[in-house]
Amino acid sequence: MRLRTFTSERDNHRAEITFMRFAVGGLVLALLANAGALLGVAGSERTVLVPPEVHKSFWVSGEKVSGDYLQEMAYWYAGLALNITPHVAEYQKDLFLKYAAPSEYGRLQAEFGARSDFIRKNNASTQFSAQSVMPDETAMKVALAGVLMTWVGDKKASEKQTTYLVGFRYRNGRLHVSEFRETSDRDPFGVDAAAR
Repeated sequence: MRLRTFTSERDNHRAEITFMRFAVGGLVLALLANAGALLGVAGSERTVLVPPEVHKSFWVSGEKVSGDYLQEMAYWYAGLALNITPHVAEYQKDLFLKYAAPSEYGRLQAEFGARSDFIRKNNASTQFSAQSVMPDETAMKVALAGVLMTWVGDKKASEKQTTYLVGFRYRNGRLHVSEFRETSDRDPFGVDAAAR
């Protein structure tokens, strides 16, 4: 009787050990499949960003940003830089520089400082009315063509058709302005000027 009990217990233990081995093997396979799935999706996540006003949906993936987002943000930055009065010049300059690329901060600060000083000293105001927005998604640049009007006091001093280029860099989940300059209708992205 003891031999039967011993044999029965031994068979039960073997059956339990075999079951546990299969269970552990199944869990290991499930973990490997889960890890493979995570590696397959890594880097393909999209973060939905919201600019000051929402007109279209946007996406950000890895180091890329949707063209629609670039257009909206370029329009907003151009408004900060070009729709200025002496009373808001300093505030808008500081707000614009919050989004400047760290490597370009000094240059942009000097350019906007000079523009703000000119606006305040001459009691001037400028207004830019964009008529077309041309994005270059791969270069992360946007050209805005339109009319720039300048007033000194309450008199209109000038009105000219012009194009401005806004360049961006996307780093660490944040879109930075790396370039803001006037270009021309014939070369809106400043390619000819950069080649010189």
